[in-house]
Amino acid sequence: MTTLTSTERNQIKEDLATRVAEWTQGLCDSLTQNYRDYHVDMLERNSERYDGSMSQYAKDQLAAIEDGSAKLMYFKINAGRKFYKIVQMEFDTFQDRNEYREGSVTAFVDKKTGEVYKPASWKAPAKHVRYDMRIITHRQACHNPKVTGWAGGFLYMR
Repeated sequence: MTTLTSTERNQIKEDLATRVAEWTQGLCDSLTQNYRDYHVDMLERNSERYDGSMSQYAKDQLAAIEDGSAKLMYFKINAGRKFYKIVQMEFDTFQDRNEYREGSVTAFVDKKTGEVYKPASWKAPAKHVRYDMRIITHRQACHNPKVTGWAGGFLYMR
């Protein structure tokens, strides 16, 4: 059995912390893509549901999504002492604000281990680990927009 020096242990911890930050960004990207896909699907399904023709509003929305000018919701990371907090950013037009504002917390990720938690409140995660991004299959699920759900449903216990 090989024993590690304190320098080697510290290097491993730093490497893991760097990976956890990258994995957390991947989760944010997956959630953002999931919302984009949901929004496009919703526009297309609603136009088919009524009379088969797409409204001008839906056409304009789809064009804005395609050219990148749509003000869609996205997800960002707020780093705390122990956790990364993944927060919804929503575009607010109320009283001509026209800016992105923080919505709700979608998930918490432990900065040291990469364990993903459902939020219990704005400040704290729920008790049980939902995903562990150190496990490859969990990480692949967290980075797959077809598995993650922008509303957080993927974090409920099965």
